[in-house]
Amino acid sequence: MIQSLEEINEEIKEKSIRVKIIELRSQGWTRKKISEQLLITIKKVRYWEKKFNTTGPLLSERQKEKRLLFAKHHLEKNTDWQKVVFSDETWFYLEGSCGKIWRQWGELEDSVFENLSKFSPKVMFFGGIAYDWISTLIKCPKRVNAESYRKCLVSKCGLFTGMDNLHGKKNWLFMQDGAPAHTAKTTITYLEKKCNILQNWPANSPDLNPIENLWGIMSRRLNEIDIKTVKNLEKVVREVWKNIDWLMIENLINSMERRLKLVVQLKGDCINGYF
Repeated sequence: MIQSLEEINEEIKEKSIRVKIIELRSQGWTRKKISEQLLITIKKVRYWEKKFNTTGPLLSERQKEKRLLFAKHHLEKNTDWQKVVFSDETWFYLEGSCGKIWRQWGELEDSVFENLSKFSPKVMFFGGIAYDWISTLIKCPKRVNAESYRKCLVSKCGLFTGMDNLHGKKNWLFMQDGAPAHTAKTTITYLEKKCNILQNWPANSPDLNPIENLWGIMSRRLNEIDIKTVKNLEKVVREVWKNIDWLMIENLINSMERRLKLVVQLKGDCINGYF
């Protein structure tokens, strides 16, 4: 069954409890005291501790340091994350005649840990979300380079007009990761004429980007739909994107401060699974 809005919000609420468990443990609280405070069992406290201490990509010490500096900077600056557009590209896969599977890179949910055929048909999309704005979902060319990123993706998704109308010209930030097409000199020059770029996004940090969670939610919804062709996959992906609930996006954007606080608590380590 496809998740309802109530189920999704309950999932977000539960993940907030998980974050609180780790926060209190880092402050020296006993499991018994946490269970009494949060009205959950000691067994539940142990479960989330174990699960989130054993998941996530390996980060170098240098990457952890960069993540920690990024988190501290924005917490001290009190960055208004409701004026930030979070962007990303992702693949959705169609699994041959034996069924289907969509997997977003970095997704850690057990339900999507399945083997994909090396030649499984797939479609890549680019999108962006903000607290009060969502982009047009753009199908990516087979190869995304600096030119196609600028001309086919960023310029056609409604980013500049949409955010300028809401917040004023250049009175908002654009977040992108460090992919070569994003950080090419021609791309940066183009973007700086149109908007302010969120600086120093740390490498290997999809766990900090709220849109990654949205890709995961979309994947789980798509897994409940019987899709036979790539053409139909494209159509359904767009429909799911179009019908994303605003409250869910707002909750994801508003999680940024908690994400950064958790990065500080974990001394720069990965927070995959907490959100």
